[in-house]
Amino acid sequence: MKIILIGKENKMKKIILAVIMSFFMIGISHADNDVFITQSGATFTANINMDGNGNQMGNSTTVFTATGANQTFDIDQIGATNVIDGSFIGAGATNVEDLAISQTGNSNEATITVGTNAAADDVHIDEATIGNSNNTTYNVGTSASVSDVNIDVVFNSGADSNTLIINENSSASTNTDKNTAITVTGDSNTITTTHSGAAHHNTTLTHIGASGTFVITQAGNNASDVVLSTNGAGHSVTITSDD
Repeated sequence: MKIILIGKENKMKKIILAVIMSFFMIGISHADNDVFITQSGATFTANINMDGNGNQMGNSTTVFTATGANQTFDIDQIGATNVIDGSFIGAGATNVEDLAISQTGNSNEATITVGTNAAADDVHIDEATIGNSNNTTYNVGTSASVSDVNIDVVFNSGADSNTLIINENSSASTNTDKNTAITVTGDSNTITTTHSGAAHHNTTLTHIGASGTFVITQAGNNASDVVLSTNGAGHSVTITSDD
């Protein structure tokens, strides 16, 4: 667009134009941002940084998908009511973070499915959350074989009223290939982990704060470890471990 101002009305037109442009820029700065990625093929790296409220990296109707070996996603969101919704299909890279999530703010959501309709091996997920009333769900190996899974989640200082759900059904059988580590600092957080399938089930939960609700279920083919450390009052803890 090209604008030409002529004659004595230039000054007023410039003022009006400046006001219009200021409203336009305000609208841009507060606009929601949507990113939808469908990736198929080996060795892919994506770094996504989203600043503001209401941003979406995939959503419940159009998830981002990563199909193939050696996929690496690093997603950072700062703001409130942001969404991450994705599906990993394929093998990860050995000893590499396949998915790193950082959400800073309140009322954010993250839902990740690994092994949706094809086998996925060697998957490493790291999450760091700062804020209140956030909801995170990981579904691993729910409808396809998944092996060698490491999930590391940290809810940082001042994180209250957050919900974390982990459903893990990988075929890994050793304590080095099947780990879930959760660290929470804050009050009124709800942590639910369910591990099934081949042994070894290894869950470590470290919590500082009050009124936490922890439900840990581990079942299937014997070997199973749960290490729970809490510092605070008013917790509700349920641990179920079956052969």
